[in-house]
Amino acid sequence: MRLLRLELSAFGPFRDRFEIDFASFDADGLYLIAGPTGAGKSTILDAVAYALYGSAPRYDGAPHVRSDLAAAADLTWVELEFALGEQVLKVRRTPEYERPKLRGSGVTKERATATLWMRRGEAWETLATRTDETSTEVGRLLGLRKDEFLTVILLAQGGFAEFLLAESKSRKVLLERLFGTGSLRQLREQLVADAKVVDAERASQERTRDDRGQRVRDAALSLLVEDAERPAERDAAGPAERDVDEPALAELETMIVAHVERAVARSVSAAEAERAARAARDAAAALVARIDRRDAALAALERLAGAAAAIDADRARLADALRAAEAAAALDRWSRADSRAASATDALAAAGAALPDDCEPERDAVLAQHAAAVDDAARATAAQQLEASIAGLERAATTAQRDADAAVAAVDAAKQRRADAPAGRAQLVDAREAATATAAGAEAASRRAGEATARLAARDEADALAEPLTAARGAAAQTATAQRHTADELHRLQAARIDGMAGELASELTDGEPCPVCGAAEHPAPHPPASEAVTAEDVTAALDRSRRALERASAANDALAELEQRLAAHEGRAGGGDRTALEAELASARAAQTAAADAELARDAAVRALQEHDEHAAQLEAELARLEHDATAASAAAATAAARRDDARAQLADALGEHADAAALLGAATRRRDALRRWLDADADAEKALAEQIAAAAAGAEALAEHGLPDRAATLAMRAEPAERESLRDRIAAHDHAVASAQGVLAQPDLADLGERPELAPLEEALRAAATASTEAARAAAAGETTRDHAARDLGAARDAIRSLAEGAAHADTVRSLARALDGKNERAQDIETYVLATRLATIIDAANLRLAAMTDGRFALVHDEGRASHGRASGLGIDVLDAHTGVARTTRSLSGGETFLASLALALGLADVVQAEAGGVSLETLFVDEGFGSLDQDTLEAAMATLDELRAGGRSVGVISHVQQMQERIPSRIRVVPMPGGGSRIAVTPGAVSPSAVTPRLEIPHMLGDRAAGRG
Repeated sequence: MRLLRLELSAFGPFRDRFEIDFASFDADGLYLIAGPTGAGKSTILDAVAYALYGSAPRYDGAPHVRSDLAAAADLTWVELEFALGEQVLKVRRTPEYERPKLRGSGVTKERATATLWMRRGEAWETLATRTDETSTEVGRLLGLRKDEFLTVILLAQGGFAEFLLAESKSRKVLLERLFGTGSLRQLREQLVADAKVVDAERASQERTRDDRGQRVRDAALSLLVEDAERPAERDAAGPAERDVDEPALAELETMIVAHVERAVARSVSAAEAERAARAARDAAAALVARIDRRDAALAALERLAGAAAAIDADRARLADALRAAEAAAALDRWSRADSRAASATDALAAAGAALPDDCEPERDAVLAQHAAAVDDAARATAAQQLEASIAGLERAATTAQRDADAAVAAVDAAKQRRADAPAGRAQLVDAREAATATAAGAEAASRRAGEATARLAARDEADALAEPLTAARGAAAQTATAQRHTADELHRLQAARIDGMAGELASELTDGEPCPVCGAAEHPAPHPPASEAVTAEDVTAALDRSRRALERASAANDALAELEQRLAAHEGRAGGGDRTALEAELASARAAQTAAADAELARDAAVRALQEHDEHAAQLEAELARLEHDATAASAAAATAAARRDDARAQLADALGEHADAAALLGAATRRRDALRRWLDADADAEKALAEQIAAAAAGAEALAEHGLPDRAATLAMRAEPAERESLRDRIAAHDHAVASAQGVLAQPDLADLGERPELAPLEEALRAAATASTEAARAAAAGETTRDHAARDLGAARDAIRSLAEGAAHADTVRSLARALDGKNERAQDIETYVLATRLATIIDAANLRLAAMTDGRFALVHDEGRASHGRASGLGIDVLDAHTGVARTTRSLSGGETFLASLALALGLADVVQAEAGGVSLETLFVDEGFGSLDQDTLEAAMATLDELRAGGRSVGVISHVQQMQERIPSRIRVVPMPGGGSRIAVTPGAVSPSAVTPRLEIPHMLGDRAAGRG
């Protein structure tokens, strides 16, 4: 894969649109991504990763990648063009984000989009148009997941040094995340869990076998003890203790079945004895009952004979009451007719007393006057309704007149508004012209305010650097002095070491032994020992001190250079003015900006008011015509309402006459009409009651004669109420029934010749004893059957457990052995993940040593430590370093800073080679290195650059991310990320710097945002 072009807009710190042509660096093969710390160098790689996979390393889990500096109309997007062999592809993405609405208030959501194209000649063919589809297709084409891609394309700062120096446990975590051995861990955990489940299942089956077998043995023992009659027999009855197996279970089952059969036989015999005792008791009880029935019937006949006279008197009383009841209806009608006739006569007399004085109590005269009274009451009711309507007519007349007056006033007011309109319009025109003139300066005021804000911020940043700059200069001078002192000390110790080596050799010479230098066995003049003994360890320690001092001095100089560069940039942006002048300039610009903004609002308000004024004037003419028409109609309605009111008043006066009001008129007419009506009704009722009285007397006399009854008074005395008659019937019937029942009992054949009464108590006692014995025998049989059934279930469970244990023994052994092997219970003390990762680590170290040998002239090589670790640490993941100068492997933590950098770089490149090979040999022709070049001395930096040159010579395009001045001097091709006044950053590319306003799309893109983005550019 080779990056060709990156284009981005409103992404991260870049609020404008920028383009990076990576293809322009192919000739050199090496370029620098430079800029101050925090400017946004790494954001370029974030944009590459986001374009390909839809997420960026530093933005994973963050709410958005959209620049916080972007305006509401700015669109956020990233477009990447890259090559895979001969294929050229392009991917464009926009994130989901909320932005302010272009019109009105509130926010609107831009949805995430993604499109992938492939170049076909001069056109682009669309491969994917959805975000998930695009990510899947990119992964398929590249052959790398996002984490693999980031591993092989970006050598992150400090990441591989951490990996190199980490403990085995931490290194294992990093390797697991890189190579994705989670499935192996899950396999191991699953097997360990399976082994535990198998062990638990077998333990459960063993418990089931033993528990259920013991329960069967206990059941057999309890039943056999019940069968034994003597203590000695009980002691010998129990089954012998033995292991739970199939023969033992069969023996126990046979014993339990035999006991149950014996108990059932005893229960059947006891039930037969109970039935015989119950039959004897029931026969004696039946004989006693027949004797008792005979004696009761004889006593009842004797008692009934004494009550016969009273029953005969009841029979005579019931006969008289029945005869009187047959004439009761006629006699009751006669009595009711007498009462009604007397009441009607009294009512007629009272109605005659209430008649008007001018009316005689004669039917025809009363009828004529009643008809006249009804007409008078109807006229009085109409007068009352007319009187009630006058108040409404009064209100209607008043309201109509008020409406007429208001309509005339509205016409006058409308005419006045029409006359005042021209003067108001002239005032609005003047206000609009004045506001338009003031608002014309808004753009200039805004530009002045932005420039003043930027200069003031630059002045604040320049002033803030004064104290850090003084401290940095002091630190640079101090570290330079310390470096010179350590260098002088190193030179002194090296000279002393060389001077003292002859004396050191001479001190070890022995007569007769050959000299290690010249080989002579005689030593006539050995060199005297040096005055100062300096060892190789002293020189090495001084060398380390000198190297560390040099690193500190270099770092201090770099920090000082960066601060001075930042100060110059801030001073340039501030323009040389002091803070007071800049604040005054900013205040003036902001005041002008505020005035222009207020004028824009006032102008818009005046325009709207003028438009509303003209519309209102046009509406006023139409409204005036409508108001004049309404006033004419209201006046006519007021005249009509007044006429209706006056007519109603005249009609009411004619109807009342001498009465004060309609209520008095209606009351007098109603009282006369009602008095006449009551007399007429009473007269009719009296006539009707007299006729009914005569008819009822005749019917009553006829009924007495028909039923042979005495006079009316005697017949009433013979009458009895229905309840009394019913009571007489019940007493007579009960007596007759009792006599017949007693005689019927005595006539039954089974009550003759009964003999003596038998004794029941001995028979009851015999039945209770037989029932008790039968119940106990049945209970024992049921208990035995229950025990047998429970024992059958326990036998089945025990036999199933025995069979399962036998069938699963081989499987359980296999699962246990495999789980122990994969869980690290083996001779290597490695679980399956560690074993696989150790194999991968060995491959990575082999690839890294190819680079490290070249960078260190063969001095250092990484060694894979496969020894078994102690204290539960991961085995097989150790890394040591072999120093060719000593031939001894030592810990990687003993490497110096520069040596650690070279080893980390070699390890990173080795890992990239391995990941590419395992991803199907994917070729990544673009590589970014973000390691700590600022901490390197000159020799180490040369070795690192030689390795980068080697990568470049192999066809790769290598981008180095660094702010170190030495790197900027060595690499002419560069991408510079420069902070901008007011926030954000811009991108400058050398050669061929690209400004935001000069960027145009290279090809038309069939995308919904393409035209809008091009227009912004």
